[in-house]
Amino acid sequence: MFMNSFKHPESNIRLQQRDVRAVLDKKDLGNGTLYVSESTLCWQKGESVGFTIGYHKISLHAISRDTQLCEKECIYVVLDGHMYMPGDEPQIDADDNASDADSSSEVTELLLIPENLLLVQSIYEAIKACQELNPDSNDIDDEDNIYQDAEDEMDEGEYIIQERGGGDADIDDLSHRIQNSSVNINYSYGNGDNDEEEFQDAD
Repeated sequence: MFMNSFKHPESNIRLQQRDVRAVLDKKDLGNGTLYVSESTLCWQKGESVGFTIGYHKISLHAISRDTQLCEKECIYVVLDGHMYMPGDEPQIDADDNASDADSSSEVTELLLIPENLLLVQSIYEAIKACQELNPDSNDIDDEDNIYQDAEDEMDEGEYIIQERGGGDADIDDLSHRIQNSSVNINYSYGNGDNDEEEFQDAD
């Protein structure tokens, strides 16, 4: 679990948008101003209510058209751990402290709903771009392993890679695909038996 409150972004702001409604674990926080900065995702309502989220806490963000989730198209965000606002601190008993495994499985659902639905795609793209600037440490480790494997392959069969156009370009291309692994999930519903979910790769 982690507590959150608003701090004005200190890094470059990619997108700032007023009249964005925030719903945190089904609790409607009302309309406020959304800041998508290069280091944090922030939202503020008035002077006292708001939150600041580091991108390492975001495990998924998507465009949702699921009317059971929200009556409007919106940004759906899943956060690692349970986030609560100041003043909403949960009561913690001995059972809560007994199992770290239970707490590690907790997630928080956040909906960002702009009044102007034409801005949904822009908000999604801004979050995606900033999240790519803050890769997960596990992703960095995986990338290092890929570079090492690629170097080993070049040593074993350098002439093959050179004939295909150069090893460095192939490695850079693979690294780029890993860094751009965010997925844009579009939920679309029809009628009756034709209901289905559409998944669109953000790439």
